[in-house]
Amino acid sequence: MKIYFRVIPLIFGKANPFLMKGLIKAAKGEKEERIESFLEGSRVWAQDVIKVTNTKLFLMNEINPPKKNHMIFLNHVNEIDFPFDCYVIGKPYLANQVIKKTVFAYWWMLAMGSQVFDNSRAMSIVVSVKNLLEGLKTTSYIVYPEGRNTYTEEIQPLKKGMIKIAFDQKIPIYLALKSGITTYQQYQKNNVIGYMEVGHIDPKEFSTYEALQSHLFDLMFKKKKELDQFVLAKKQELGL
Repeated sequence: MKIYFRVIPLIFGKANPFLMKGLIKAAKGEKEERIESFLEGSRVWAQDVIKVTNTKLFLMNEINPPKKNHMIFLNHVNEIDFPFDCYVIGKPYLANQVIKKTVFAYWWMLAMGSQVFDNSRAMSIVVSVKNLLEGLKTTSYIVYPEGRNTYTEEIQPLKKGMIKIAFDQKIPIYLALKSGITTYQQYQKNNVIGYMEVGHIDPKEFSTYEALQSHLFDLMFKKKKELDQFVLAKKQELGL
């Protein structure tokens, strides 16, 4: 809660220039510039979270998320991983309709280019897919294929929804992983987390969405173990 409460003073402090710039760009109808301004504001929040929590953040390899046309698949752990994803990945989210319950967060998410994928009704899914395809022309979206907070470091079964859409619409997938976020469930400070780029997956190489789903899970499960070992080694180096 402390991390999210810090958003308000930041808006009137370090992040204020990005907020003002974003509002000006929005008024001028400069969509891409508006999105970049609010994304930069989100990174300011992330930098503050890293400093306040005394987090040691390591990248196992170079992280280069595609600027547009991709779904960025990433494992989802808990509510604390959002600032780190903003910092390392730095792209809008494809969120579910639950975000609408948090008015300010919902507004900021939309301002930074995120979309709400409403799967509550058949017609809303059609509209959401249409909006997704339109949005992909100018950006890439962070997607959590596990479909929920897992509260564990172990990769959980992947939901059908986003994978089937990627398969049906032939949307390329960029896969990344993170490790160490669960330590915030025990300790507020001095945690070590790591990210790694796994690579690109082309849905056109798979005959069914089930085959794509299975491949993604196996790859995430295998590579997560490698990342966990990397984070463990960093902890040992730091004497933690």
